This record gives sequence, C-alpha cells and structure tokens, in this order.
Amino acid sequence: MVSERFAVNLEMWWTHLDPLDRVRAAAEAGFSLAEIWFWRRWDVNRLARVCEAEGVSLTQLGGWDFEPRLIDDLPAFRAGIAEALRVATDLGVSRINLNGPYLRSGERASAVRVRVAEAIASVAELVAGSGATLMVEPMNQRIDHPGYSMPRSEHVIEVCRRVGRDVVGVNWDFYHLQISEGDLTGHVREAIDWVEYVQIADNPGRHEPGTGEIDYGFLLGVVADLGYGGPIGLECSPAESERVALDRIESLGARRRHLGL
Repeated sequence: MVSERFAVNLEMWWTHLDPLDRVRAAAEAGFSLAEIWFWRRWDVNRLARVCEAEGVSLTQLGGWDFEPRLIDDLPAFRAGIAEALRVATDLGVSRINLNGPYLRSGERASAVRVRVAEAIASVAELVAGSGATLMVEPMNQRIDHPGYSMPRSEHVIEVCRRVGRDVVGVNWDFYHLQISEGDLTGHVREAIDWVEYVQIADNPGRHEPGTGEIDYGFLLGVVADLGYGGPIGLECSPAESERVALDRIESLGARRRHLGL
C-alpha cells in the first residue's frame, strides 16, 4: 500500500496519458496526494473537479516559472503571485514554488540572490493571511539546470533569511542537493527550520528511490526524527515502469512504517 505521505508528481509519472488522466491513474495506484509544476500548463477548473472526484489533494504547485525571470519585472511578478495565490485557493494548495533565475552573462550570483529576496519581499503582504507559503528550490547546475543562480541549500536559505520564514521556505529536493553539495544528513540537520517541503528522487537518473546511491530509508528517518511531518514529493520518473516504481516506493514506506511514512 502506498503511504499517505507520498505525493506523486503528475508531470513525471504516466507521461503517456493526458494530464487529467494522470490524476485518475494516481488515484487508481493508491495515491491520495499529488504535485504539479507551473499551474499555467493545466486547465485549473477541470483539474480541481477531477482531483475532487478522485479524492486526490495537491500538495504544491509552481507559481512562477523560469522565464520571465522574477527579478526583471516586479509589477508582473506581483501580479503573477496574486494570481497564483487565487489558483492555490481554488485547488486547496498551501505551498507555491518559485523557480529562481538563471544567470546571464556578467551577473554575480550573490547579487542576483539579493534581488530575488527583494522581489519575494515585495509580495509578502499578498502572502500574509492567504494560508499559503512560498518556496524557493535549490537546483543543481551540473546536470539539470546549468547556470541556475541557487544550486546549494545555503543559497536558498540566504534568500529566506532576508525575507522571513513566515513568507518563504525551502523546497528541499534531496536529488538536486545530492548533486550540488552532498552531506545530505548534515545539511538538513542544520537547516530543518527552513524546510517547507521535501522532494525525493534517486541519483543518478532522477528515478524512484531504490535505483541509485541515496539511502532514502535512512535519510527519511533522519527527516522524521527532526520533526518534518509533511508530504514527500515523488519528483522522479519511473526507471522501468510505474508498477515497478510503485513496488519500490511501497518497499521504502514499509522500511519507515514506524516513523509514520
């Protein structure tokens, strides 16, 4: 049985199906939680109806994509976040992920991060009282996102500190952080107060846990011991098939059953 804590990523699983049929496939597979990327890629009204009909709740959505960069047009960013907050309310979602900028020629990453913090701070009053929290995600430069401005956890925490934990936290993606910095246990112990959401995939390949080098049975135990009780996003693509991936996920859940996974 799939743990109620796991949120399957509808962008990376059942990619042979139409998007809304993936919600139905998730429900048939035993998932009650799911996550999506940038909300504009979806028919939000139909998505809300299908999720309700299938008993699937969304744990997070993307509120700002990579382009246009969130630091380049603050009025547009403010309008975009206001709209994302309305969509999140309609979908019953409490976490909104922001994709930070890629660096342009001549830009210093540290200066870009200051501007990211300023941009997020400019929408703080929109977030206050909305019931939602913004998230920023560290993403690796070496394989998936060359030139990304915030590849390490310390970079995103720097942004969060400038804005405040009541507005923004970290989308803690262990796959990206394994590639960018390693020492997964040490870094998450130091930063657990900033962790808003957890995503997992194995490395290499970004497939389901059990296909690579990360010991998620151990690592999720550490996260649970640190007090994280939120959803665990399966932002991974099945290595062989969804059925085989489900077997591996169920095995992982069985290893951590005593921790509530």
